[in-house]
Amino acid sequence: MRILKRLKLSRRRLRQVVLAAAAMGSVFIAAFAAIWFTYPFPADRLANLPVSPQVTDRTGRVLLHIVGRDDHWRSPVKLQEMSPWLPLATVASEDERFFSHSGVDSIAVSRAVWQNVRSRRIVSGASTLTMQLCRMLDERPRTLSAKLIESVRAIQAEQFLAKPDILEQYLNLAPYGGNVRGVEAAAHRYFGRGCSELSLGQASLLAGLPQAPSLYRPDRFPEAAVERRRHVLNRMLEAGMISKTQRHQAESEPVSLVSISTANRAEFGSHAAWLALQQRPRGSRTTIDANLQELVESEARRHAKTLPPGSDVAVVVIDISTAEIRALVGSADPLDPVDGQNNGVLALRSPGSTLKPFLYATAFESRRLNAESVVPDNPVTRAGWTPDNFDRSFRGTITVAEALRDSRNVPAIRVMEAMGVSRCLGVISACGIHLPSNTEARGGLAIAVGGVETTLLDLTNAYATLGREGVYRKPRLFAKISPTKESPDERQALSSATCRTLNEILSTRNRLPNGLSHSESETDLWLMWKTGTSSGRRDAWAIGHNGRFAIGVWTGRFSGSGHPDFVGRDAAEPLLAQLFATRNIRVDINPYPPTSILVDRELNFAAPNQRSPVINSPTRDAEFLALNQGKANVPVEVVSSERTTWFLNNHLLSPGPRRILKLIRGQYELRCITSGGHAAAVQFTVR
Repeated sequence: MRILKRLKLSRRRLRQVVLAAAAMGSVFIAAFAAIWFTYPFPADRLANLPVSPQVTDRTGRVLLHIVGRDDHWRSPVKLQEMSPWLPLATVASEDERFFSHSGVDSIAVSRAVWQNVRSRRIVSGASTLTMQLCRMLDERPRTLSAKLIESVRAIQAEQFLAKPDILEQYLNLAPYGGNVRGVEAAAHRYFGRGCSELSLGQASLLAGLPQAPSLYRPDRFPEAAVERRRHVLNRMLEAGMISKTQRHQAESEPVSLVSISTANRAEFGSHAAWLALQQRPRGSRTTIDANLQELVESEARRHAKTLPPGSDVAVVVIDISTAEIRALVGSADPLDPVDGQNNGVLALRSPGSTLKPFLYATAFESRRLNAESVVPDNPVTRAGWTPDNFDRSFRGTITVAEALRDSRNVPAIRVMEAMGVSRCLGVISACGIHLPSNTEARGGLAIAVGGVETTLLDLTNAYATLGREGVYRKPRLFAKISPTKESPDERQALSSATCRTLNEILSTRNRLPNGLSHSESETDLWLMWKTGTSSGRRDAWAIGHNGRFAIGVWTGRFSGSGHPDFVGRDAAEPLLAQLFATRNIRVDINPYPPTSILVDRELNFAAPNQRSPVINSPTRDAEFLALNQGKANVPVEVVSSERTTWFLNNHLLSPGPRRILKLIRGQYELRCITSGGHAAAVQFTVR
């Protein structure tokens, strides 16, 4: 009663106050419940936030870093991977009671209300780190209702996430100036290093930015940034997180920033990085060795200058034991506006003679030939096709070793014919060389001289299979996560005896590579390699291995135009030899002791029964008149017991029954190839 008299409240008035307070409490509880169920904490957004992908080499060195789909730089990292000073500085400056409140700091709220009421304007806020995290996940105008929603969501967040998880998410989402989000992106942007490497001075500078990123950016307002850092360090000292000596050292640390051009992107490995980003859009650590990559790029640029104008170079280096891609150069100059972005390592090109070792491997595996077996090198004609050797000469009967080492075309064709196209393609496929689905019908025996298309990556990895003594492994561009999650595809494609025989035939024990100096050629440098030149001299190849690395080199023009200088031995082999002679790659001792293959039954090179198709129409050198709307009707008729594939001027015609071709004026060649590899062709004219 005395209290009521002192407050000058009657019992009736007291009852009204209590009822009003109860009503307000009910309204508050109802509002809290409404917000709780209407605006649940958006936990799903944490897992789907856009990141700015980053691709690194095998040691973590940045190859490529690009902006995310929301135009922000953001690279999430785990809390334990950050510098320990970052979370401490952030808590000290933004939310000193972070580890004790439940999402809303009632002490800070009371202080803020009192200061704002006394000043009759907003001079202080009470947002906790949890509330700021909720606001960043769902941006809203700064209103009282938005503040209430953030408060409720903050309490919800504390139910979903542990304190370290909340702090980690905040540090990965907070703004640090411009379109930089998160401490990892900020560390790279301002200091050119990961956030795990930040000093106390650097960490305290970053921790002060989220309060007002546009005012404290060190690249624009260095004095304000230094003053803000001093404030953060003082808060850390007051909280007992650092000593006075540490504060003094951090305050004295100069602010050394990197330029934008070096903050987010390295100047090498672009083709490998973009390939990795295409396969893993969120970025990843690759198997690329940055030092080796820079070396290979430098040698490729140097070699490209020795080639005809408009030429390009592609190189890939594969670690034989792990099947990891250690270096990848898609073109000599990635900044070339015309061809720079083409990736020659993945381009489909005619392989020339680089497939020949696998044709002989087919006969070795069946014990039909060995290195000392003899093969015919005489003129042959198959279905109107008369293949020739590169030097346009024939040697009669020569050994397999001579035929393969000197890249004789006719012996390889005869071996493929005797073994069967399908069987040879099976061995080629087992070694990891992917060819078009219609290769057998389209290429036939011409496969022996490169009459199909494949990629430099596939060819180089197939030679790596020879280096593993027949074990195929799928090439890898990404670092292993765990042995169980990312075990490579592996199979025994060839026998050890076959691989050792091929390695011996094509090794430096029997010849020297073009491109080494006299002193280098007198050393014990060991490698095996094979060159190739495509029809029309459009592509020049050199591919080999030394037991440690398999290296593939392609030179040519992406436009497909040929040049007399595009010969494998002259245009590609010198670069291959230089790479194998470098200190980090070279091998001086033959890792594969020679072996011999016991031949069970010699291969029969007798000419097979001819089953060539016969083209009855159009006849050879026929002429047609373009009378019907500028086009001529050309009837097509063929006699064949096998399925056929048609080419008009080397362009594949769509499958299906074909009676009439409607053609404009010009010179034409119509070629028919059967599923057994036999062919026929006629030339005709439309006038």
